Amino acid sequence: MMKVRNQTCIIDDDAIAVFGLKRAMAAVDFTSELSTFGHGLDALEHFGQLLEDGSELPSLIFIDLNMPVMGGWYFMEEFIKLIPSKKDRPEVFIMTSSLDIRDVEKAKYLGLEDHYIIKPITSDVLLGILG
Repeated sequence: MMKVRNQTCIIDDDAIAVFGLKRAMAAVDFTSELSTFGHGLDALEHFGQLLEDGSELPSLIFIDLNMPVMGGWYFMEEFIKLIPSKKDRPEVFIMTSSLDIRDVEKAKYLGLEDHYIIKPITSDVLLGILG
């Protein structure tokens, strides 16, 4: 049985990757209010506004590492400043096509080693995340 997610956010500049993730979500009957952003800065500003308004943040965030304007790692640094308490932060999954060991090490440093996914995200991978 899948965990209930009221809101999910995808932060990725690659329209094909976003389409693929949405398709995988549909394949596993994952329903959630979905927002998408083409880079981290827009998402971060949106989340800051939600917090300022007292609104709920998405419970699940998928973020790509390599994007223009603000990539995934810089987003995570700023996101942690915005929401310092780990227990108050939404669940974040790093998505990447990179096999760079430095990215894996950085994910470990941020406590996201179990939330590091190599693209493309298939429905089987998604079921493992959402289950």
